[in-house]
Amino acid sequence: MKKIVWLLVLAAMVTATEAEVKAKAKVKEKKDPVVMTVAGKDVPMSEFLFIAKKDNSVDFADKKSVEKYVELFKNYKLKVADAEALFYNKAPKFEQELNRYKRQLQESYLQDKAMEDSALHVVYERMKVIPSFKHLMFFLPENEYVTKDTVAAYNLAIEAYNRIKNGENVDSVGAHIKNGEGLYENVECISPLQMPKVLEDRVFAMKPGELSPPIRSLYGFHIVLLEKITPNPGKVRIAQILTGFPNQNPTEAEKAETLKKSEEIYQQAIAGADFAELAKQYSTDTVTGKNGGLLNYFGLCEMVKPFEETAFAFTDTGKISRPIETRYGYHILKLIDRKPVIPFEEAASQIYGAMENSEYNFDLFRGFDEKLKAKYHYKCYPEAYDELLALADDYFPADTAFYRRGIEMKKTLVTIDTLVFPQYEFVDYMIRKPLSGKRYSKDYMNELFARFGRDIATEIERRSLEKSNPEYNQLVQEYYDGILLFEMSNKRVWSQPVEEQEQLEAEWLKELNEKYPVKINWKVLKKLKKYL
Repeated sequence: MKKIVWLLVLAAMVTATEAEVKAKAKVKEKKDPVVMTVAGKDVPMSEFLFIAKKDNSVDFADKKSVEKYVELFKNYKLKVADAEALFYNKAPKFEQELNRYKRQLQESYLQDKAMEDSALHVVYERMKVIPSFKHLMFFLPENEYVTKDTVAAYNLAIEAYNRIKNGENVDSVGAHIKNGEGLYENVECISPLQMPKVLEDRVFAMKPGELSPPIRSLYGFHIVLLEKITPNPGKVRIAQILTGFPNQNPTEAEKAETLKKSEEIYQQAIAGADFAELAKQYSTDTVTGKNGGLLNYFGLCEMVKPFEETAFAFTDTGKISRPIETRYGYHILKLIDRKPVIPFEEAASQIYGAMENSEYNFDLFRGFDEKLKAKYHYKCYPEAYDELLALADDYFPADTAFYRRGIEMKKTLVTIDTLVFPQYEFVDYMIRKPLSGKRYSKDYMNELFARFGRDIATEIERRSLEKSNPEYNQLVQEYYDGILLFEMSNKRVWSQPVEEQEQLEAEWLKELNEKYPVKINWKVLKKLKKYL
């Protein structure tokens, strides 16, 4: 029976011998002595200080302050013990809540924030410029998946590339692309995270006038001639008064009459009439007109060209333009506000979400992936992987034919920590977790292979958190206690009338102190400063 990754990891955890456990316990006791025992449970110094340091009222240099806090802490632990005695910690609701918190907490440890921040900054810096380029694209076959690199599409792309490189006008070459073969377009504006990653990486690395050789993405082959890079001017907010044409194909006389009406409104506006009231009274764009002509903030390439050019040419808020013509009619514009590219702090969460849920996630998590692979001595065996790539030339990795053949392949593909993963483990993984949108067979497999390594290393790290990270255990314990404390306090005190709560609290504490044994290690607590 095939191994499952997580079961393998679990099985690989080394169990210490009884002698080792006792030896480690003695060392731990010296470094982390017990400060108190409540209802038979020891509370180590590390746990006590972890909670105490969060209470700003505790003065560790003052004996009375420490004694007061010890009493509070003891009562806190007694309430938790009372909840455990009533099996609150065994309730399904409690276990679900604790497990949910553990998952969230684990995720916070399973990342490299510095490297993620670096990846976010790369995208943010791209947001500061707007590339404009000529784009030729040659489609891969219409089949959903492609096993071999399609010679036909590549040949078309390389022929077009050579023609442009040898001096032929790009518009002429683009005009001869046949319907169904590909497309040709002028891309005036584009933002990061809007293109296939391989294409975006190339575009934002190019210089004006540079021509790219064919670039293969999941859609086909791309050729890019970068024309210019414009600094991103941010966004503007405009109010408008539109005097619309009477129909979609106005005569010159109709245009002249429309312009005349617009000029009359313009004269009122510059004479001091309230622009918003003019918009409400005269604008034929009833949607913006009833709102005083206000539009939402917009950036480059979001409006028709004459409108956009006028809007971004304004230098001072409050300025009003003469009527400008678009296909809709004549517009009078007023600059209400402008703002630069949003600060990184505001953009970061949006960028993170877009990267996390796309192929850009490998850039986002690369630092953590590489750190874990180094930590657990990840090693790939290229010869074994090449055999799988060769199989992918004949069958797409999601096909049953690929699976039937791949599941019999037993060469070592990956080793990590003490685990060995043969080829068939990865083949089985691809069937169970086909999380790739790639259409070309080898791209599909490469992406899943990267995920395979990440999943193994991450699962090992996840399972080692309790052993390797004391803070993680302390946070889990704190949350565990917190849930139980809330449930018991709510039952015994908080759900009762406010005027009765103080008395109920005192009675409850008296009951707890009589019910459960408590032993406080004052000898250790006197040396508290030693452990701070």
